[in-house]
Amino acid sequence: MAPTPSETTALKVDSFQLNSWMLWRKPNSTWVWTLAEIGDGKTRLVTRVRALHDWHKPATAVFGVLLMEFGDVAMMRRMLLGIKERAEALHRRSASG
Repeated sequence: MAPTPSETTALKVDSFQLNSWMLWRKPNSTWVWTLAEIGDGKTRLVTRVRALHDWHKPATAVFGVLLMEFGDVAMMRRMLLGIKERAEALHRRSASG
């Protein structure tokens, strides 16, 4: 997720519980994916991002806030719709075969 991944820019899987949740982490943020059963054999993927901003560097912090609050919404929606499409296609293939 970074042009030149490093320890401070690359998200790494920190921990997970199979078929339940997965936590990604880097020094200043976390990203969790949680699967929640919603009945009728359906599952919802819920995601949450938390980030700390270094307000000792105001320009960088403001850029980070703007990126997370505005840019992340479009990226997250597109990513979640793509996951949904692939999961539903896999389910259709397994149900028909």
